[in-house]
Amino acid sequence: MDSLSLDSVLSWISTWTSQNPGTTGLVIFATAALESLFLVGVVVPGALVMVSAGALVAFDLLPLWPTLAWAAAGAAVGDGFSFWIGRHFRDRLRRLRRSAALLERGEAFFHRHGGKSVLLGRFVGPIRAVIPTVAGAMGMSPLRFAAVNVLSALLWAPAYILPGVAFGASLELASEVAVRLVIMLLVLLLVVAVTIWIVRRAFRFLAPRADQLAQRFLGWSARHPRLGPLGAALVDPRHPESPALLVFALLLTIAGVGFALLLGQVLETPAALRLDEPVHDLLQSLRTPWMDDLMVAATMLADAWFYVPYSVLILALLLLERNPAAALHWLAAVGIPVAMSRAIKFLVATPRPEEVFSGILEYGFPSAHATVAAAMFGFLAVLIARELRPAARLPTYSAAGALIVLIATSRMYLGVHWLSDSMGGLTLGLAWAALLGIAYRRHHSPPLHGRRLVIVSVLGLLAVGALHMALHFAEERERYRVAPPVRVLAGWWDGGWRELPVFRDDLVAAKPNPFNLQWAGDLVVLQEHLQERGWEAPVGGARRSLYWLSPAASLEQVPVLPQVHDGRHQALLLRRPGAEPGTQYVLRLWPANVRLRPGAVPLWLGTVSLQSLRTRLGLFRYAVTTDEFDRPLAALAADLRSLPSRTVQRDTGAAGWNGETLLAQPQRAPGGSTELQPREQR
Repeated sequence: MDSLSLDSVLSWISTWTSQNPGTTGLVIFATAALESLFLVGVVVPGALVMVSAGALVAFDLLPLWPTLAWAAAGAAVGDGFSFWIGRHFRDRLRRLRRSAALLERGEAFFHRHGGKSVLLGRFVGPIRAVIPTVAGAMGMSPLRFAAVNVLSALLWAPAYILPGVAFGASLELASEVAVRLVIMLLVLLLVVAVTIWIVRRAFRFLAPRADQLAQRFLGWSARHPRLGPLGAALVDPRHPESPALLVFALLLTIAGVGFALLLGQVLETPAALRLDEPVHDLLQSLRTPWMDDLMVAATMLADAWFYVPYSVLILALLLLERNPAAALHWLAAVGIPVAMSRAIKFLVATPRPEEVFSGILEYGFPSAHATVAAAMFGFLAVLIARELRPAARLPTYSAAGALIVLIATSRMYLGVHWLSDSMGGLTLGLAWAALLGIAYRRHHSPPLHGRRLVIVSVLGLLAVGALHMALHFAEERERYRVAPPVRVLAGWWDGGWRELPVFRDDLVAAKPNPFNLQWAGDLVVLQEHLQERGWEAPVGGARRSLYWLSPAASLEQVPVLPQVHDGRHQALLLRRPGAEPGTQYVLRLWPANVRLRPGAVPLWLGTVSLQSLRTRLGLFRYAVTTDEFDRPLAALAADLRSLPSRTVQRDTGAAGWNGETLLAQPQRAPGGSTELQPREQR
């Protein structure tokens, strides 16, 4: 594959599966069998492979029913072999020390549910790989096991493959809008998932070991008379908060060291030699209008217009709770990070990727938004977690971590901070939150009403955030909008058209959408002209998306999704019925960021394509763009015959497009100029 894209990967997989149909089925069978095999299934990502197979079904690369059959057969064989292992090696299984804990969980599950455990266990995490073996070891009847095994396999296969089909269909539907959007959503989900995973792993590792760590730390303090008093002051065996204080101290140390290392890198190494520029260029290449809106909304949750009223709301609650210590710590969590970040910006004075702000805010390191978010939401999680039962603390820290990372990522995505800026803000804010957590937990302050604090925090976040966005979202979106430079082009009709892009820029390599139309003039003129000849603007609105769930929906009823070129949606979208039933022609135009001389006439790049209906599982329908571009262009050329137009030949073609491009303009150029009039018409 020359380039890595969704289409190139699918093209390679399609070729391989068409050349190896039997091998593909065997791979699904073997994966399902290994996923059900004793102990082996713990490490085999069978569910992931089954969901991926379902996605290939959605892309018409695999047939549905044979795929379900291969998966069910593999699952039944794997469980059957595991059952045989249990019946023949029941006494030796207990000697496997590494699997003893997992076998004990499986036995407890089997005692609780009996024969139904074979059916239920297939869907329950790690024990799915030991339940059949436990059933064999516990003397379950082979005939009864076989019946339940086959039933569970028949339920398991569609339970994993059909969601994969739905995921593949949604991926295809999203790629119709923008491949950039799909990739950025996956990147965002991955970042949030990794953050939650780190929080969960750290919490589950440290929580049961905090007391032991505290005792070891006290022993270390007793052996070091110079640094010992500091350790003894932090970890007091008579203080019930000592284990939590030690965890916060570890976080403070890690975050502090991380910030110091980042600061050293920023001061000594140019952005081009760090990861800053590659990450910045990658994120800018993935920008789309819908993702822009999401990221602007995320970044607004750390604006001053948000954190000032939000902090006042939380402060009022803490004062009503008559807890001045918590109120003072909360003020420090919000106010001091703002001052620290601005002071460091002034001292370090590293420029941002883009010039968006002025004054001291023109400097980037550290990101004030990331610093404030990490300190404010981090310390708020400390306040809330102290009042909750231990089982509810992990979700609190996970939610806070996901929100903080989302805000920090939004600053990089919007192009106003480098990676080092956001990481510097995160480490500085987390260090400050940990320091405040130590100070607050050492105070014998009265307990807060945990449920009330959670409700006010969440509802306040939603209410203040919604109010801020209602008042300032349009302004902030304009602030972060990508504004490409506009250039002047002369001689467009006589050959300047060759300087314009050939394909729509959306990271698609194997099946690119060509710009087979160039229009010079007002879009309103083009729209009115085409509407007189049967073209119409598609009906939009959220309600139209409900037709995706109707298997009887017509092509006219399902939404025509917007597409993206160079990070922007089209400026004009029109449709008309195609020559064949169940098809339609779709015309989209984007600004070319070009003005023609004379008269500064705007130039537009357009693509006219053919769409058809796609039905999945007989349950939902949506429109997809086909590879056919020549027939739609011929239909459009016929509708524009009365206007000055000509057909030119591009040097580069594609599947379904012979390279022909239509140049068109109104009868007379704006301002009465005739210099754009054609010398010939076709």
